[in-house]
Amino acid sequence: MTRVALVLVLVLVGAGACEDQKDAPEAAQRKTECRALEKHIFRITPGPGGELPASDPARIAELMAKVPAEDIEQCAAAKPAAITCMLAAPDVATLRACIPAKTE
Repeated sequence: MTRVALVLVLVLVGAGACEDQKDAPEAAQRKTECRALEKHIFRITPGPGGELPASDPARIAELMAKVPAEDIEQCAAAKPAAITCMLAAPDVATLRACIPAKTE
């Protein structure tokens, strides 16, 4: 095996090892709920300058594309009751009341 071929094999093996691992079914379900929560937040949160909340599916999709993966991960680690409460919130004030207080 030539040196170039060996390097190519090592790169391909390394790339395969870096592929995203599949989430366990429970974790995948939580992330799905978190994506739904992000969409809900965009639907109920007024825009800058008092604009109406986003209602256009294309605009919501555009906003969703900008949500960092870390936000979804952090949400998935939250208490399920808080996520359920926020999904049912009809407005931002009610949504904020669902967020547990920090305990230090």
